[in-house]
Amino acid sequence: MQIILFLLLILMLLIIFVSKKESLSKSMKISLVSSLLLVFFLGWLYTTYNQKVAKSNRELINAYEQGKTLTCGEYKVDAKGFIFVSGTLSFVAKKSNEKNRGVVVDISTCSR
Repeated sequence: MQIILFLLLILMLLIIFVSKKESLSKSMKISLVSSLLLVFFLGWLYTTYNQKVAKSNRELINAYEQGKTLTCGEYKVDAKGFIFVSGTLSFVAKKSNEKNRGVVVDISTCSR
């Protein structure tokens, strides 16, 4: 995805610089380039943030699957009392877990 965004940025910059002087003034070209660079930078920040969150989630899931206990807010989540649901990235209490029956814990609230 990053490669596609980068190629689109290069294409847009080339179109702006190659266009005739009559169609786009110098100040308009500068503002378009600035806008494109800002959008590209914000996209890069968003991608970097998502990669950090995904890495953190993978580490938490690995710890859970290795039998370690996660601290998720007020709950202690482990494989004995909770099931991991990959579709929603959450932990759901097992039916055998009477103390926490019906509890759903989002992975974003968890730490090791």
